[in-house]
Amino acid sequence: MEKERLFKEFGIEPLDEKIFPIQKRNELLLKRKLFIGCRGKDLLKRIFQDGEKFYVLTGIMPSYEKIHLGTFLIIEAMKFFQDISEINVVLVADVESFLTRDVTYEEARKYALEQHIPAYLALGLNVDRTIFYFQSENKDLIKIASDVAREISLSTFRGVYGDLSVERILASIYQIADILFPQLVKPLHGIIPVGLDQDPHLRLTRDYIRKTKTFNFKEVAGIYVDALPDLVDPKEKMSKSRPTSAIFLLEDEKSIGRKIKKAFSGGGATLEEHRKKGANLEVDVCYKILRVIDRSKEFEKVVEEYKSGRMLSGEFKQYTFQTLLNFMKDFKEKFLYFQDLVKRREINLIKGSDDLKVFLKI
Repeated sequence: MEKERLFKEFGIEPLDEKIFPIQKRNELLLKRKLFIGCRGKDLLKRIFQDGEKFYVLTGIMPSYEKIHLGTFLIIEAMKFFQDISEINVVLVADVESFLTRDVTYEEARKYALEQHIPAYLALGLNVDRTIFYFQSENKDLIKIASDVAREISLSTFRGVYGDLSVERILASIYQIADILFPQLVKPLHGIIPVGLDQDPHLRLTRDYIRKTKTFNFKEVAGIYVDALPDLVDPKEKMSKSRPTSAIFLLEDEKSIGRKIKKAFSGGGATLEEHRKKGANLEVDVCYKILRVIDRSKEFEKVVEEYKSGRMLSGEFKQYTFQTLLNFMKDFKEKFLYFQDLVKRREINLIKGSDDLKVFLKI
């Protein structure tokens, strides 16, 4: 499997739920094994067992107006840590979006303020404990980015990313600066929840921390979150670049229904086979969706019925469809509330270190 290859080739470690604080061990992300690995396991042990302070950070790529359901997993990871971290940071990668996706700064700002930030809050980020910033407005990133450019060689970039354009190098430098920005204000470790495809950024950041002579940055750890699969090809992850095989937040009922009907099924090829062998959950896309969004008491029973062959694929898809509709209805109500809140700028939107100091009352 691709996941196993990445673990072996790049030294990603499995996660043991015993690493985490006792009060966190019964949370859904751990019970359903949605955390799939980590980089910096020893650091995580020190944070959770010895009480070392940390911040948690993720980003928004404002390259498209719509947001697909896979984003929910990263927000769930942020929520897992947000009540025990010192700082919760969400950066808007408008510089990277301009460099690598040909999105103007004006478009990126519009997407972020009207869609992405309200969505992140509607999905559960704590509006009072979360800070947001745009890369283009945070001039303090240059302090780190310029040092990264001095310390990381072109051959190192090429070894991590392969063939590179100037735009890709600059975007990667900004990503490192983002990951370490909170430490310009307060010496804290960082926890960065990401998908496996973001591991190169974590490797490079940790390499830079060891090399820099300008800053005394603390170590950061990556926690890798499982990805929702493409609706029709479970070997691929859900992506906004394939809109016909992704579920988008605020998508209409008819469109969701059509997509779920076409979703790849782990059910048997015939009724007889399905009744005899049951469903293969490893490849079933609807199961992958449900294990992320279904918080009901029926979840385990329904899954067992389907896995055993007693529930048919069509029935399981109908259950998934109804669960998605309930999820979307709840999300939309919260989204509209936070969209208005963001419009009134009643969020913690900062422009650099000085604003972060004010937020932290330093």
